[in-house]
Amino acid sequence: MHPLVKKLLELQSVDQEIASLTKDIDSLPAEEARRRRRLDELQRSATDSRNRFLKAELDARALDNAVRGSDDEIKRLNERLGQVRNNAEYQATLFQIEAVRKDRDVMQEECLKLLESVESLRPEVAAAEAAVAAEQKVLEEFLREAEALRGSRAGAIAEVRGRRKAMSEGIPEDLLHDYDGLFKTRDGIGVCPVENGYCQGCYNKITMNDTARLLGKSTVVKCGSCQRILYMGK
Repeated sequence: MHPLVKKLLELQSVDQEIASLTKDIDSLPAEEARRRRRLDELQRSATDSRNRFLKAELDARALDNAVRGSDDEIKRLNERLGQVRNNAEYQATLFQIEAVRKDRDVMQEECLKLLESVESLRPEVAAAEAAVAAEQKVLEEFLREAEALRGSRAGAIAEVRGRRKAMSEGIPEDLLHDYDGLFKTRDGIGVCPVENGYCQGCYNKITMNDTARLLGKSTVVKCGSCQRILYMGK
């Protein structure tokens, strides 16, 4: 095996160790973002329910006040009936009373519908706010666990990364750059063996020329198909 490939193979083992330690940690930001989006959705839903509840309540109060005003107006008009001096004025007052009463009945009916809406929305608001509180509690617990996980692995990750830095010394920068790219894009395997003439990374057959170069151990050989760095296996 070429000396540089041997170093890269050892480095890959350390990188896989780092990947194992950081796998759960690396997924934390995306999971936190997902949970925050869920909380935001619940909060928007709760706000919408609360706003609809408050609007219905305010509208019902406004209509109730309008109904009371109509009642006062009808009372005032009825009192006027006893004071009118001619039939025309009397009939006009009766007509006015009837018009006010019709408007009043319409407002009262609408008010009753709104009051029913208020009562139906009340449990909806309570359920929405309870869902927000529960999700907030879940998020807070997740954040505590995430912080604990980061803390528990910080020392081990730092130690392994320190070893990696030391092991990467002596590897040409361009080769190390190529290996790093392969490790990231080839499922954590940038260096792999050739067995029975086949690359064990992509399972494509390598050329006779590359086989000879691998046996000669004098140069770094890459798979013509997947570009992984090769060494001769079994």
